[in-house]
Amino acid sequence: MFKNILVPISSEFYNKQVFKRAVFLAERFKSSISLIYIIETKTIDQTDKISEAYLSDFEMTETKKQMMREQVKTADKIVFDDAKTYFKGKKIKLEEKIVRGEFSDSVKLELEKKPYDLIIMGFEKECILNYRILEDIEIPVWIEGKSESKTILAVLSNLAPNQKVPEMSIKLSKKLDWNLHMIYVVDTEDRVQVDEQGMRSGKKQERDLLFTGQNLVEDLQDKGIKAEMIKGNLEKEIAKKAEEINANLVIVGREQKKKGTMGFPVKNIKKKMVEKCEHSILFIN
Repeated sequence: MFKNILVPISSEFYNKQVFKRAVFLAERFKSSISLIYIIETKTIDQTDKISEAYLSDFEMTETKKQMMREQVKTADKIVFDDAKTYFKGKKIKLEEKIVRGEFSDSVKLELEKKPYDLIIMGFEKECILNYRILEDIEIPVWIEGKSESKTILAVLSNLAPNQKVPEMSIKLSKKLDWNLHMIYVVDTEDRVQVDEQGMRSGKKQERDLLFTGQNLVEDLQDKGIKAEMIKGNLEKEIAKKAEEINANLVIVGREQKKKGTMGFPVKNIKKKMVEKCEHSILFIN
């Protein structure tokens, strides 16, 4: 399932737990790991702008070079050393390299070079990263968060095709020997039905959405899967249920939410989900 795993680390934010997770998955799926440390040139460019008023061109160039050297030193002495500690004694193929650029662009460029089937990364609200990568790529992205149990929360909703999530969730729960809990969320803010092709319908009555959701939940229950239906704000209900069952992992599909409170447009829905949910999330893109 996950044969080639990419672990991107930004110079702006470092969560060493991604190594623990990468080792955990690589051992179970016989995966190879590629670790890239991304030196954020945006930070260096911002420093240049601040320095323009009082530094000469030569001094600015030397300052930029020094910042680059410090970032490379950080990668070598902290990040890569930590990686070696986690991977020590493990029969896992590990490749490491340093690149320069913007986080999302650098990840997409790396995806063009090798057929990865999973990205494992950290997330931090208070940093310069905009996490466009969550919306821009088609392979699964695992955001490492709080992980304390052996329970998977799989999310279905009126805003997604609900095709990949059930299949992936069942496979993972069996492979990892974790408990599986599915929920169907009827988002009361964006009352449309998304079909198997990911197309949104016109606005529907809440009772119709509930009827569709209940039918799917009952079908899952007939197959022996623990499932329930919930209605409310999609992002909030996911976070609430994940906390309630102490989920190790939340699996989310291609939710096509476009409207929020009072009908206002919603953007970056995946980022909003991560911000509200402290648990690890796997986006099945």
